[in-house]
Amino acid sequence: MKYIFFLSLLLVFSHFGCSQAEKKTAETKKKSLPEFKEGTDNSLLWMITKEGATDTSFVFGTMHIIQKKHFFFPELLENVIKASDLVVLEVGEEMNNPLAAMSLLRLEEGKSMFDFFNTSQTDSLLIWAKSEMGLSEEIFRASFGQMKPFVIVSAASAGDMLKDSESYERTIMEIQNEEKIKLLGLETLEEQMSIFDGLTDEEQAQMVMEAIKAGPEEQKELDDMMRLYTDQKIDSMYNMIHDGSDAISNREAEFLFDRNERWIPKMEEMMQDKRVFFAVGAAHLGGEKGVLELLRKEGFKVTSIKL
Repeated sequence: MKYIFFLSLLLVFSHFGCSQAEKKTAETKKKSLPEFKEGTDNSLLWMITKEGATDTSFVFGTMHIIQKKHFFFPELLENVIKASDLVVLEVGEEMNNPLAAMSLLRLEEGKSMFDFFNTSQTDSLLIWAKSEMGLSEEIFRASFGQMKPFVIVSAASAGDMLKDSESYERTIMEIQNEEKIKLLGLETLEEQMSIFDGLTDEEQAQMVMEAIKAGPEEQKELDDMMRLYTDQKIDSMYNMIHDGSDAISNREAEFLFDRNERWIPKMEEMMQDKRVFFAVGAAHLGGEKGVLELLRKEGFKVTSIKL
C-alpha cells in the first residue's frame, strides 16, 4: 500500500526540499488570535486548552508532501501560525540542514544496500533502476550501494509525487521564519530516521519491493488518502494505515503509537507558558492512541476548528 510511504517516509525525504531561508530571531509582539468557528470531528486544526493554562495552543495535521491539486492553506491557518509564540514540527531546525540528513542516510562501513536483497529482488531492483531512472547497473551500484534501502523508496516515490507537489512543513516554516517565531521539534532527525533502522533486513527489502512495483491500485490508494485529507477525515486516514498490510503498517506501534506517547510530555511542557502551533502528520492525530485522544487523557480540552 504505497500511500503509507508518503505519510511515514516523505517527511524524511522532504528535508531535502526545505528552503534554507535567512534565520530570523528577533522578538515580536504577540498578536491576537483570529476569529474562528468550532468544527466537526472532520477537521485538521484543533484548539488545545487546559484549566489553569496561560494560553491556548493548536495542533494541525499535515501531509508531508501532497499533490498541488489537493493542497489547501486557508488564511485562518496562516493567521493562527502568525499569532503563535512557538512553532513545533516533528523535526525542527534540522530540517534546514540537508547535510545532516545525508549523513544519516548512509550505511555503516562495510555494509552494502544490496546485502538486504536476494538475487531475484536485486534483479528486479536493477531492472527498475534502468527503466525508471535510466541508470546502468554499474552507475546504480556506485550511486546507491552505500545508501540505506528507504532512499530507494523515496526515489521511487519522487517520480510520482515531487514533480507537482507542495509541502505543508515548508510552507509553515516560511511563515514561521518571516514572522520571526521560534521553531522546535518533537524529535530529532536522528530519532525519526532511526525508526527505519529498527526494521529487519527482510522488512526493509519488502518496503523497497512494494515501492518499485507499485501500480494503478497503489496510485488509487494514494489518491484516496489525499481525498480523505482534503475532506479532513483524520480517523479515516488513520484507519487506512491501521488496516494496511505493508511493512510499515505491520510496525504501527513504532511508527505511530510509540512516537505519539513520547510527544505528549514534550507538548505539555511547551504549552505551559506559550501559545504553541504544533504541526504533525495527520495520521498521528486519529484513533484511540492518536495525539488528540492522548491529550484528552492528560486533561486537555481538544476542540476542532473549522477551516
